[in-house]
Amino acid sequence: MAFLIPLEINDTGAFAEYWRLTHVQVDRVAGIVEAQLHGYHDEAARRAGKSPLQRYSYRFDQAAMDDPYTLAVEDLYQAIRHQTGPEGEPSRFADATDI
Repeated sequence: MAFLIPLEINDTGAFAEYWRLTHVQVDRVAGIVEAQLHGYHDEAARRAGKSPLQRYSYRFDQAAMDDPYTLAVEDLYQAIRHQTGPEGEPSRFADATDI
């Protein structure tokens, strides 16, 4: 699974459109899930082993997940899609296509 949405990288004019969950860490004692999403130019670049253009880190309360003990990959993508910013703005991935 991945997200497909073109996002500009640091006001450079370059875009990453393929976003893949690459790292997940669960601290069961603290009840925290940390995840990283890496952005690539496209799926072909990722499959060719190219380096990601951008990385976003996310942190979630494990208890807020649909199934906090299984943590399916799809649930993590949905949590990223629905996480709001510090001022309540929607996630940059709110309108992304699932692929």
